[in-house]
Amino acid sequence: MAIKLISSDLNGTLVHQHTMSDMIRMYKSKEDFKKADNIFKKQTSGIATMEEAFELAGPLSKGIALRQAIEYAQKHMAYIRGFEDFLNFLAYKKMPLVINTTGYSVTFYCMQEKFGADKIRGFIGNRLLFAYVGSGKTLKEEELRKKVKEFFSGRFNSRDYDEIMATGKIELGITNEAAKAELIAAYVKQHFKGTSVKEIAHIGDTMGDSEGIFKIAKLGGLGIAFNYNKELETFLKKKLENEEIKGKILFIDKKGENADLQHMIPRLK
Repeated sequence: MAIKLISSDLNGTLVHQHTMSDMIRMYKSKEDFKKADNIFKKQTSGIATMEEAFELAGPLSKGIALRQAIEYAQKHMAYIRGFEDFLNFLAYKKMPLVINTTGYSVTFYCMQEKFGADKIRGFIGNRLLFAYVGSGKTLKEEELRKKVKEFFSGRFNSRDYDEIMATGKIELGITNEAAKAELIAAYVKQHFKGTSVKEIAHIGDTMGDSEGIFKIAKLGGLGIAFNYNKELETFLKKKLENEEIKGKILFIDKKGENADLQHMIPRLK
């Protein structure tokens, strides 16, 4: 069955950085970054749970201005080679791309504004909460989306973006990375009626996406290990040896500077 929709991890799969800790690196102290980097590494390797990771990393993000969060995504995120060509291919083939990540919605909104909401169609992930300093009132998601849109358009009150800051609280949309397959299946059922699980491809690079890749393939879809590390390769190959799957698992480009998203295009045609 042909693939009709792409679900993809963000950090390490579409961009080089781990965006949540990288914002802390840029806008907070070195000590804060070390703490965040350490807990996120434990989380992606399975040593720490999602709740444990963000319980520590959330407060470390407190005080990052909305301007900084937007400008980070606008100017500093380094995309994996071939990203725009990959987006253009998906748009041409009318394959919606859904970002399925433990990253933040503010980053996703920036990506939509930069590349087009017609090319990056949906988001499953977590929310870094923002509020006006001293107000205690958290911006609703539609308000945050509007602020990002206005920033990119150039029509905005400049002062707002320095007075709106991260509260240090995270609202988890993904409480367990192993649930990514179930989450994308439910998302597709709600937003892309008529598309079955067998028509979904899920892409990831590390053990954080191991179950997502495997479960989509087990259900008849396509799992893709891209820019993948050794741990993910070992896990998936062991699964292929010991369990039957209805779909396929592909290994495309080991982790490194030569990873190119265009290498997936022939496998999706």
